Amino acid sequence: MADAVSRLTALFAPEPIAFLPMSQSDDNAQALETAQTAADDSTSDYFAQMRLSRQKSRGDAVDLLEQTIAYDDGTQVGDTASQTLNSIVSTALSESQIESLIVAKGYEDCVAYIADGTISIAVSAPADGLTDDDVALISDVVASQTDFSLSQLRIIEVKS
Repeated sequence: MADAVSRLTALFAPEPIAFLPMSQSDDNAQALETAQTAADDSTSDYFAQMRLSRQKSRGDAVDLLEQTIAYDDGTQVGDTASQTLNSIVSTALSESQIESLIVAKGYEDCVAYIADGTISIAVSAPADGLTDDDVALISDVVASQTDFSLSQLRIIEVKS
């Protein structure tokens, strides 16, 4: 599980965006459009990678827990595995609800990740960045869906 957390943590660092050189010719408009498309693709890929990585690590953990429950049903090990499985399902549901609500508030995309007593929200930031109002809105969504305090919340701007 620690390996999965470190992989997800590494993914929170946005990938550099490819910049295309701009010439003084009539190709400027096309180059700018191509650069914007590349930036948009990079941002979309970032969120897709985050979700895929989270799904894979959780899927692996769920498979292991289900096997443990099947073999150790009725024992303390089986009960602990069952509780852990319920916790994973609850966490995944909370993350999904938070993501849906943040997107419903008008943000292009986001990924929520709950682990180790903190919640991280990677959100697609507008061109001018997140404002204090944006942070307050995202914080309100998290507070309404979880028991986390603001000191446990990390909001990460993902710029396109």
